[in-house]
Amino acid sequence: MLKTQAGKNQAKRKILYISYDGILEPLGHSQVLKYIAFLSKDFNVTLISFEKVYNSIDKRELLEMQQYCLQEKINWKPRRYHQGLSLISHFVNFFSIFYTPFIEMLKNRHQIIHIRSYMPGLGMPLLKIFFNFKLVFDIRGFWADEKVDRLGWSNNSLKYKFFKALEIKLFKQADIVVTLTESSKEFIRDKFKKLSNSIRVIRTCVDFSEFNADKRAIRPYDFNRKLVIGYLGSIDTAYDFNLFLKLVKDLDSRGLKIKLKILSKTTPEIVMQYLKENNLSYLEHEVLFLKRHELSKVINQFDLLGFALKPSFSLIASMPTKIAESLACGTPIICNNFNDDIKDMIEMNKIGVLHDFSQNLRQENYEEILSIIQDDGASERCCKFSKENFSLELGVRQYADIYNSLL
Repeated sequence: MLKTQAGKNQAKRKILYISYDGILEPLGHSQVLKYIAFLSKDFNVTLISFEKVYNSIDKRELLEMQQYCLQEKINWKPRRYHQGLSLISHFVNFFSIFYTPFIEMLKNRHQIIHIRSYMPGLGMPLLKIFFNFKLVFDIRGFWADEKVDRLGWSNNSLKYKFFKALEIKLFKQADIVVTLTESSKEFIRDKFKKLSNSIRVIRTCVDFSEFNADKRAIRPYDFNRKLVIGYLGSIDTAYDFNLFLKLVKDLDSRGLKIKLKILSKTTPEIVMQYLKENNLSYLEHEVLFLKRHELSKVINQFDLLGFALKPSFSLIASMPTKIAESLACGTPIICNNFNDDIKDMIEMNKIGVLHDFSQNLRQENYEEILSIIQDDGASERCCKFSKENFSLELGVRQYADIYNSLL
């Protein structure tokens, strides 16, 4: 059992956690609920989450989640996220972001408010006028810049300028800022004049009861079998799937027999279109959309998991969850050098390969790939590194330390 080691005199202090990600979705379930389930043993946690699948979720699943939160002593206040582009939908969502925390603070006067990403921060300047509380700003990335880099926002647009102004306000008001990378910590410290001890790096977590190498039957690669290259998650927005396939094609042209396994919501038809465009339609491949608890079994079949992130400023704050999950399953990764954190992780710990996907595969890079997939100790190193840097237990301790330091 995980322990947060909160002091007796500090136990059950009130924390209001606000997440724009819903806990009925995989990301919110793994990166919000799992933490809170353990933190609630030592803190009185109220969770406000915005559920995008509220309308379509099975009533039984909703009831099970409500019962789970009761069992774990989490005061869960789900709010329906109204999807759509209409002004009414936006207004209702924004109103809920302001109104719900205000009423909750009026009733319970929480000592700490923990906001996950930027949207829940919309109400913080107003709340600071009426209430006295400590603020934890868990940025999860430079949100407005991600919208520019990935979703086509203009950095001259009013909405971008608004959220950048909000960013400055939140960094100023936050007692603790939580970020995913050392690279972004340095940037925040220098750009926003925050003290180093008020910025904490907490990586994405992985639950080793879900992701582990217990069923990893794959042996070090030899040329008598197919090399299984895995891909996990989105093939667009932040990612360049064509560049990933360029690497696959380069390896294929060197005579390696390859099988591609893609775990994604993306349809097989769309994947086949990409393969055709890259003259790889003949390649053996599978496209699977799996439930979260089914992922580990398939990742255990990968020799290597790869992805290419599109270069952009916002990547200095990125640490994709798939890295933790792949390493927990003993699977090395191959990716581009998207920030100094990933560069240091891979080069210092030999848990993968850094590759410039825009360039043709050089001989030394090819040999580096062969070396790690033929290395008997690679899987063990990956598991060890993941446990030491991405474990749920570590994340729970780090958040508990933050809360205790503010009480």
